[in-house]
Amino acid sequence: MPRLVFALLLMSCGLWGQQYRAFWADAFHEGYKTPAQVDQLVENAILAKANAIFMEARVRSNSYYRQSLEGFAEDTAVPVAFDPLEYLIQKAHAQGIEVHAWFVVYPMWRSGAAPLNPGHVYYLHGPPAEGGERWLNVSSAGVETLGLDPGHPGVLPYLIDVFLEPVKRYNIDGVHLDYVRYPEDADYGYNRASIERYSRQNNRVGVPSRADGAWNQWRRDQVTALVRQLYLRVQQLRPSVKVSAATITWGNGPLTDAEYRSKDAYGYVFQDWRGWLEEGILDISMPMNYFVETKYATYLDRWSEYQKNRQYGRGYVNGLGNYLNTLPQTLAQLDRVLRPSSLGNTPLGVCFYSYASTRSEDPAQRPNVEFYRTVGEYFREPAAVPELPWKSRPVKGHLMGRLEVDGGEKWWADGVTVRLVGQEGGEQLRKTDASGFFGWVDLAPGEYKTQIESNGKQVFESEWTRVEVGRVAEIPARISGEMLESTLPALNAGELAQAAPGGLVRLRGRNLAPRYAAAEAVPLPREMAGTMVVVNGLAAPLFEIGEDFVVIQVPYAQADQWTITARRGGTESRPLVLAYAAAQPEIVEVRRSGGDGLEIFATGLGMTDPPALSGAGGSAEEPYHRTVLPVRVLVTTEQGEVEIEPAYAGLQPWVPARYLVQARLPAGVSAGQVRIKAGEALSAPAAF
Repeated sequence: MPRLVFALLLMSCGLWGQQYRAFWADAFHEGYKTPAQVDQLVENAILAKANAIFMEARVRSNSYYRQSLEGFAEDTAVPVAFDPLEYLIQKAHAQGIEVHAWFVVYPMWRSGAAPLNPGHVYYLHGPPAEGGERWLNVSSAGVETLGLDPGHPGVLPYLIDVFLEPVKRYNIDGVHLDYVRYPEDADYGYNRASIERYSRQNNRVGVPSRADGAWNQWRRDQVTALVRQLYLRVQQLRPSVKVSAATITWGNGPLTDAEYRSKDAYGYVFQDWRGWLEEGILDISMPMNYFVETKYATYLDRWSEYQKNRQYGRGYVNGLGNYLNTLPQTLAQLDRVLRPSSLGNTPLGVCFYSYASTRSEDPAQRPNVEFYRTVGEYFREPAAVPELPWKSRPVKGHLMGRLEVDGGEKWWADGVTVRLVGQEGGEQLRKTDASGFFGWVDLAPGEYKTQIESNGKQVFESEWTRVEVGRVAEIPARISGEMLESTLPALNAGELAQAAPGGLVRLRGRNLAPRYAAAEAVPLPREMAGTMVVVNGLAAPLFEIGEDFVVIQVPYAQADQWTITARRGGTESRPLVLAYAAAQPEIVEVRRSGGDGLEIFATGLGMTDPPALSGAGGSAEEPYHRTVLPVRVLVTTEQGEVEIEPAYAGLQPWVPARYLVQARLPAGVSAGQVRIKAGEALSAPAAF
């Protein structure tokens, strides 16, 4: 047997020094709710040769620790004033056992009775809240869940503050994230504030769908942003504290990275734990490899093989679902997952779910001494917690910052491009998260600076900042609202006060496009030169655009008024409001047709029947897009003005925003002026 493989086998059997042997201790069973339970928990961990306990410290936005920004758990099993986390740390550390605070991230509350604590996030940002203060995750079908939407701009900063508080207050060894993902029972992420953020940052309108790959990636990015900020800020506060996550493994394991991206973790609940390890923003991934041995042994083996070979200089601890299996089956799984992979890679150890639910044949789900003793006999000897060399003996450093804008809208610091430049060369780009935060991990020691761009224009450049080994350098980035606003797109109506459905509108402005562009085909584009103009939530067709102007077609829609914004580069103009007019006729050209025929080409005649698609032009055959409003042709002759009912009034075939009105002149009239009346609106005269 090769020496390396032999050594790895020794490690997997616990005969070599370092290996995680841990338990998840959940809040729904006995474990840590009284001093006696904690004493027993530590005693049982010693019996099992365990060296780490992952204690469920936050369940549904309430805590099993007293020094919390949220209320204490509504659990009568806990004695008054008893602090389970503090006492567990005291008892476990005395025995060389690590304590990791386990936080349930996005779930907020369970159905049924509401919380008793009036300060609970349920009341502040849950069902009783309104408008932007309602942070609930919403499905694509419009169903709310009692969980927080990762894309809502208020959620990330709130959770970061909650998770950092125990890092400051308690001598914990790790922060452990659970449910750090979207829910699995439907397609979630449709809180109105989240859709508004996504639409602004990606030039979209309407409600996105799962078929929109950019929408899926955006949701994935929201979860990753929380993990990234938490990792860097924990590293800054207490570099020794480990950040880990209970990660998803549903279905059979992947054989390739492409197959991984088709799995539910990445593609359905938007948890890219492989990417977190690769970026270095997670110290330990703890995949929940919960599989019934008699049915899904190969699932476990495939997932384990994939996980062992994709640690990317970080670590992986195999989470086993002992609650699903008999004790012999759990031991068989334990033996397999600790073996080296086909490439010779091993996990950092194993974590059992759970401490109380030890075996499938134990309906009582209470701590079981036989289980701990048997596991301890399997391991034979105690093992030290593995050294994580990137934390204990780092060779790289980190950098973070936060963009703060003095004045202006809250979103101005959200989704802004940050460019990291190294003095030795190389550049990296990142977007600020909802709180304006940005950061990078594992940078080579040296000098770095950041450049911040809004709408393609630089608004900030830092001084050179030294990144040192094992430390987090921080770059403050504060700019004035006036400076940032000067880079945003802006619209100006000039003397234009109103617009009609389907009308052609020319707007002035600034920062609308980097260059001149014009539509080249029908239907007209709804994005041009990277810019979209949104009218009452609809993308308007674009005729022309330049740095300081844009020509659009107003959508065919009924409205109280027109609210118009321009989007570009993840930014958005302030709203421009125009009054709604049923029609706003303007003659473009008048032609004689045959002997007494008259063809009038115009804009602004309003809605059509059948309804027209803006930007597409009229039909060239029946049913033609005729005007809904009654249209009359007013002809001025020497004898006075004559009102004529046209033979046709509707959209000109193939030409967007252009109407055609066909009429016959009165006998003997060969020249004069003509006006168009649409409803009560009247155009200026044009000669014929």
